[in-house]
Amino acid sequence: MKQLENFIDSKFDYFSELSDSEVETFCLDEFDIDIIDYLKLTERFDYKGICVYYVKRTDEIWIENFRMYDFS
Repeated sequence: MKQLENFIDSKFDYFSELSDSEVETFCLDEFDIDIIDYLKLTERFDYKGICVYYVKRTDEIWIENFRMYDFS
């Protein structure tokens, strides 16, 4: 999803500095409804080692840096 890629790109330096197990949380009102709906239907969105996902129990979007892991 291009909108999420653009969002990650705009804050990539910050997100890539998140440490292991550190999560950046965002309120839903910080995102377009298209992004929210997409994340609610998918498990997660990965781009450049940054993982974005919707957390139902808190009704938030969480972002983590997975660049330090090799999933291959």
